[in-house]
Amino acid sequence: MMNLADEQYDNIEDIKLNTWDISVILACGGSRFRACLTQLQREAEVAPWPSDRVTHIRTGLHWELASFVVPFINYAVSHSMVATPSSVVKMILAQFSQNSLQDVPNHIFSAHLMSIDPQTKDDDPSRMVDEYDRAWWISGISVNLSEPLPWESIRKCVDNHVRQWPEGCALTIPAPQAELGESSCLAQLLLMRERLRLIASEQVAEIETLLGQARVQAQTIERLAHKRDPHVMQAAALGLPVSVLWRDNL
Repeated sequence: MMNLADEQYDNIEDIKLNTWDISVILACGGSRFRACLTQLQREAEVAPWPSDRVTHIRTGLHWELASFVVPFINYAVSHSMVATPSSVVKMILAQFSQNSLQDVPNHIFSAHLMSIDPQTKDDDPSRMVDEYDRAWWISGISVNLSEPLPWESIRKCVDNHVRQWPEGCALTIPAPQAELGESSCLAQLLLMRERLRLIASEQVAEIETLLGQARVQAQTIERLAHKRDPHVMQAAALGLPVSVLWRDNL
């Protein structure tokens, strides 16, 4: 399984990207997430996802983040650019940190995905389009999800996405540091804000995972304590319901 935190993305660092490039790539990534969630939610409305489908979805979402989101946010930060993912990507990052994406129990994972609204305005550059390259979320399409896409494949996916943009598509490009001045405090604050947003989204997801684990542990302790209760043990030995023994001891 890929580890987004450890991936080096050497092929991404070797290319030259500007703020426009980063914004378009992140818009494409957001559109892919919207299409993926729309399809998955339609499936879940018909019948719950089987466990093997959930595993495939986890792997696919991880692959999407590793291919179309994380390396370009890292690139933007390392080159003093401001990168703003689409709203649906922000929701995914807020719900699932890079590590907990694989650890969240199936029912919680499914509930989170069903709670995200993938719809957006028609002029949003991250809106859904008619055709996607490597649409792993569609039944019958086989995609290698074991490693992130190389740059050339990412570029082709983005080109295909941009060709399907409707007229009047409004892509807002964040101002890069060069436009604000090398020593601009505003530029530094904008970069810091994006870093803090990513860190906060990961921490929220980790806290939710820990709370879920704590609830499971508390339930286990409660069950063990119940089994060790003298009345429970005596009732079990006599083959009687606990309620009967409790009534007799009143």
